[in-house]
Amino acid sequence: MLHLKQYLNTSQQKRFLELARQIPLISPLFQPVMPNGKQFNCQMTSCGDFGWISDRNGYRYDRLHPFTHRPFAPMPKEFRDLAIKIANSIGEFDYKPQSCLINYYPISGRLGIHQDNTEKNLLPAIISISLGDDAIFAIGGNKYSDRIHEILLKSGDIIVLHGNSRLFFHGIKRIVPFTSNLLKNGGRLNFTIRQVI
Repeated sequence: MLHLKQYLNTSQQKRFLELARQIPLISPLFQPVMPNGKQFNCQMTSCGDFGWISDRNGYRYDRLHPFTHRPFAPMPKEFRDLAIKIANSIGEFDYKPQSCLINYYPISGRLGIHQDNTEKNLLPAIISISLGDDAIFAIGGNKYSDRIHEILLKSGDIIVLHGNSRLFFHGIKRIVPFTSNLLKNGGRLNFTIRQVI
């Protein structure tokens, strides 16, 4: 696992936020439910060739937004270029950014411990970009029972799960409110870029 602290400067963060605000105009944010019917504590949407979806039928990728039934918004070139640059830096020279999941966490938001294993190809890195309020990121190992460590993520930080850490269990324990003024109403945005197939 790599923790790239303050990888995006303030100007770059504002640019990524500007691009992100255009995506829900095509692919609106929604609050998904888990297969057990419980709602997520965040809103989400996606951009790129595939979007990640959770509902009563399970977790999966789809080419169509679950409510508009239209293709997801294209992934901004800046997102793609950044992901490829980071992937290349860890030796993944054929990396294909095919999906970017966008999660918005209000100050009360959180995300339970889970493993990213919905992708058909589980080898390429997961690249996760944080914007807005700080978050307590919890990460363990390849087994749910492995010890959990906490990492403070700040706006502009990037987490890369690759190699042995690609399937590490992880989650967001809590948001630390009023630690950033990037988002007008506070909270945190997270962009998770993946190669799906």
